[in-house]
Amino acid sequence: MNISRRVLAVGLFIGAAALAQSSPAHHLKSAGSAPSTFQDTFSGGALDQTKWFIDTGQAPGNIAGVNHGTFSAEHVDLSTGMLRLKLTQSVSGALATSSGAEIRSKQLFGYGTYVWVARAASTSDTPRGSGSAVSGTVFDVFSFINDSETEIDFEYQGQSPATLEMTNYSTVSHSQSTSSPVPGADSSFHEYKFVWSEKQIEFYVDGALVSTHTEHIPSGPAAVLINLWGTNSTSFGGLATPGATSYLYVSSFSYNADH
Repeated sequence: MNISRRVLAVGLFIGAAALAQSSPAHHLKSAGSAPSTFQDTFSGGALDQTKWFIDTGQAPGNIAGVNHGTFSAEHVDLSTGMLRLKLTQSVSGALATSSGAEIRSKQLFGYGTYVWVARAASTSDTPRGSGSAVSGTVFDVFSFINDSETEIDFEYQGQSPATLEMTNYSTVSHSQSTSSPVPGADSSFHEYKFVWSEKQIEFYVDGALVSTHTEHIPSGPAAVLINLWGTNSTSFGGLATPGATSYLYVSSFSYNADH
């Protein structure tokens, strides 16, 4: 992830919603034995509270006087038959106000195969409706713990919606990052998979290997997160789009441990 995302990593999980009565993920040290398998199709009409927290409070991209960025529990819903996260933005003078959403797994996960099926953020309020990405948005599916003691990301920025960024961290200052073109990521669903092992992380899109990382490979189990948040920057994420509402759709997530 870009350094602009990193600035607020320490505060990523402060202020948990009523659904999130647990220690913030950047403080978690252990959650017992990691499961060998995990799956959620987000098809039950409501978020499974045995599996997920909803995070609220300050979001990445929050910069005093530039962007007031938060996560809202009201911006998480499953009314479309899958997970939908919403981001709203408004601009008054030089200040943008961005309200996005984030969910976080209750369980920690280690080495293994992680798969999300998702449509990147767009202005479509239905999973398969017309809409496109706008500037001022960032979408992530990733693993994260302890201020990037472990972090592995898939990420899109609104001002470059056809460029998928893949980054892993073993500490805040030790990372590897690559990117790959994914045309139409904001208009159709794609499968995003990474396979994390002791010596490497392989990243796949729709079953095709697009990158292999061998530097700064993390080792500690981490939470799984899905989020959508706003920016107001001439570089990372892009300038806020006044009056825009964006939506992220995720139809499934699964994990299988290496054996």
